[in-house]
Amino acid sequence: MGIHNWWDADPDEMYWMEIRKDPVGLGEYLRAPQAAFDGEPMWSYELTSYVQPGDRVFHWHQTPSGEPGLLGWSEASGPLTTITWSWQARGTRGRERGVPTVGPTWNMPLIGYTKLERPITRSDLNARRPEVLEVIEGLKRANGKPIYAPFQNYGGVELRAQQGYLTKFPAALVALLFDLPPAETQESPGARSWTARAGRGQGYLADAEQRKALERHAVQMAIEHYRAAGATEIEELGKPYDLRVTLDGIERHVEVKGSVGDDLDSVQLTQGEVDHARAFQPTDLFVVDGISASRGADRVIATSGGVTRIWVDWMPSDKALRPTHLRYTLPPS
Repeated sequence: MGIHNWWDADPDEMYWMEIRKDPVGLGEYLRAPQAAFDGEPMWSYELTSYVQPGDRVFHWHQTPSGEPGLLGWSEASGPLTTITWSWQARGTRGRERGVPTVGPTWNMPLIGYTKLERPITRSDLNARRPEVLEVIEGLKRANGKPIYAPFQNYGGVELRAQQGYLTKFPAALVALLFDLPPAETQESPGARSWTARAGRGQGYLADAEQRKALERHAVQMAIEHYRAAGATEIEELGKPYDLRVTLDGIERHVEVKGSVGDDLDSVQLTQGEVDHARAFQPTDLFVVDGISASRGADRVIATSGGVTRIWVDWMPSDKALRPTHLRYTLPPS
């Protein structure tokens, strides 16, 4: 049975979790045999071949306190290659064999290993067990099984890391565990509206249709702003930046972010957006927060309002970036 690639169409689903027994090579590579010792494929090995350059990999290992937990994260640099490697299976059957296996192995180089300021231990996870399980179960309902979640509800009483090597780390869990509260997305009959949960980060919206509606609204407000400022040309692109604007004879690139949250202190960026702003100047960061959004009985999303803030000649600062696709702390406006 092949991998259920439920995340394929969503660029926000760029996270994984490596479960390590051995610290050697942590943050340097992902490495997994292409088949188990019995010659059969194993999902937690095969997921390694689905990791793309630019994806984020969280590392689960023993923390300084001695408790297992999330130590840090790395970025997949690629390319994915096949090497010959000797490995010892971790499961009960593999340990009973006692003989390492030599065979073709997926190898994905990693770069930029970064320790978390404070590891997230298994105890930390279990303190939020209902919330974690709610995210996991919601993804199963929305996408079908399996979702290759990083944690299992062991014995129905506690969260533990999966039995395996590599797991999919849902973006909604990143939002939950790394102070990026997701917006409310639960269905309710008839009309509905949503607001960001407590916190002033842009947050992660699990509903792609909602994200697009907010982005479209923010981009339209940016177009109106630059048009009123006297721009002679405005071209909408989307990637690797949103708008190309000619203002006062100067070409400017504009990165646009929109959210229902009020007075944001951070927004989410992709690595491509960061790289482009650093490579091209002048680039502006145009943020619209406090957007009102609601879905009517016809299921169409309506947006209105919002407060605009602009950082002219914006250059992303390393100190303001966090490993959450990427979270950028906004400078004083």
